Amino acid sequence: MKPIAIPLAIGFIYAIFYLITGFGIPCPFKAVTGLYCPGCGISRMFMHMLRFDFPAAFSSNCVVFCALPFFAAGVVRHCCKYIRCGVREISRLENALIIILIVILLIFAVVRNIFPIDILVP
Repeated sequence: MKPIAIPLAIGFIYAIFYLITGFGIPCPFKAVTGLYCPGCGISRMFMHMLRFDFPAAFSSNCVVFCALPFFAAGVVRHCCKYIRCGVREISRLENALIIILIVILLIFAVVRNIFPIDILVP
């Protein structure tokens, strides 16, 4: 439970800080290269989701927004499998899905920097 609780606590503290101050952590990849990384816009996406502004959340990072329900389902499934059977390893299918997601995110990063379409740019 600690591996999940610590990032959630950090995210919660960051969300409160962002909501109070309006100051977010800038993307280090964008600051160094001037290009968008696959994760650019995720902080804004989560802040919009906290306000239930899902169209704005989608426009902040459309790929992560669409992948989030599948990722959450995978985490819940993995936790249930661990609780029931004590199995920590991920299956071959889960591993393949993670690799596919990484490839999609890398393609998204390339496309969003080549074609500055409004829906791709955070």
